[in-house]
Amino acid sequence: METNMLFSIGLNLSFPWKVVKSEFRLLDESNIRELHIWIDFEYGSRFISSKGTLLSPHDTVDKQWRHLNFFEHPCYLHARVPRLKTDVSSIEMVQVPWARHNSGFTMLFEAFAMALIEEETPVNSVAKTVKEYPKRIWTIFRHWISKGKRNLNLCGVRRIGVDETSRRKGSSVRARIQIRSRGFPNGS
Repeated sequence: METNMLFSIGLNLSFPWKVVKSEFRLLDESNIRELHIWIDFEYGSRFISSKGTLLSPHDTVDKQWRHLNFFEHPCYLHARVPRLKTDVSSIEMVQVPWARHNSGFTMLFEAFAMALIEEETPVNSVAKTVKEYPKRIWTIFRHWISKGKRNLNLCGVRRIGVDETSRRKGSSVRARIQIRSRGFPNGS
């Protein structure tokens, strides 16, 4: 199987998207290699605008996203992202299926980072694991927490309980939060 086809399948790309090029790059004398994958859309493709109309690209913008590592090698996706002219004065960028708008990371990368955080891994440790700056991981975390909070319905909540424990010599502190629509087991 051809390399580009293999990566297209691995990235779960569907028409009109396809991998057109891939290469390993050696960074300086550090012996660190990066995998770079270029994605493009089929010539003549049309895209659905936010208004629901099927349009041909007006122009394209080159974008790059950090993806999950390829084995131990950092991986980056590059693509020409179409922009659509929706009316005389309005231009919008097509939403690519592998990343959210203005993220800089693929959805799989963000899901992996959030899964590590969900397992109570500190953000600094997550950043070291994925070889990114902690500030960028915090940005991912804040986005998904904000989105979750927007969709959270707390209408039936009457009480919130917090149980915090700590260890004397260690700096480990854990908090357990219970949200109940009724009382707590001890009757309070």
